[in-house]
Amino acid sequence: MNNQFIKKALVLVLSLMVLLAFSNIAYSANTLSGLATYKEVVGAETNTSDRYALPPSKVNIESCRREALRSHPGAIEKQRMLYRHGDFLVRFQIQGRDGLDWFMLCDLATRKIIDEF
Repeated sequence: MNNQFIKKALVLVLSLMVLLAFSNIAYSANTLSGLATYKEVVGAETNTSDRYALPPSKVNIESCRREALRSHPGAIEKQRMLYRHGDFLVRFQIQGRDGLDWFMLCDLATRKIIDEF
């Protein structure tokens, strides 16, 4: 009776391992197909424009960074690219020299700080 219990437990463990292996393969396939879709959306290799592709003004990130640090000197803790209402924005979280946290929102097209809080 003890042998039967061990055999059933072993079969159960092996079947779970096989199930887990196949689910990881399926997840990997979905992830890889998601990467192919991402390249198609961004259009990096096809040189096409898409509404989610980063604008040529991405080079203005450095200008926005300098402008934000000029307003509130300190260290940039976080930087995040945002897309809102057709415009690309960069949000900076700055740890100011005065010990306060500042959030700066910069428009990439105009290189101007549009909001700070």
